[in-house]
Amino acid sequence: MKKAYVLIVNESGKEDFIISHLKNIPSVTNAFGAFGTFDVITKLESKDEQNIRHDISYGIRKIQNIRTTLTLLVEKSEITMTNKLEQSVLDSNMAQAFIMIHCLKSQEETVLQHLNNISEIVEIDVLVGSYKIICKIVAPTYNHISEIISKKIRKICEIQSTSTINLINNQEFDR
Repeated sequence: MKKAYVLIVNESGKEDFIISHLKNIPSVTNAFGAFGTFDVITKLESKDEQNIRHDISYGIRKIQNIRTTLTLLVEKSEITMTNKLEQSVLDSNMAQAFIMIHCLKSQEETVLQHLNNISEIVEIDVLVGSYKIICKIVAPTYNHISEIISKKIRKICEIQSTSTINLINNQEFDR
């Protein structure tokens, strides 16, 4: 299964409009409202990478009110710790964030081993390009997420830098 993430910056207040249009794109499996640098993060999955590329170019990028996008292609999926039912419970009851991680390619395996030991991480994907890893974390509050990042993730000495995308509960869909 091929996978990609598309991070979206949109016109102010248009997140719900964009998320509703993302539902019509075949390879889009999830979309989340976010706060910070990006307004919406979406995940695409397909058996064929060409389908993903087509849906990004002729689906996502054609939606009105999108200013810019950043595409992150997944090289390999490392872990997914939750099934769809468990994830739906987490989506409605927990704070969530995606963390993009920079590390040297030679240190990627070491970073992945450390990340696999952090219980709050429910998903890890290895990326193609400048960001090497993206992981999804869940915790009771955003303060807890901040603590996980500062006390667990950033303590991994092989990590050069991180970028956090906090998700907005009740502004998402899951297919």
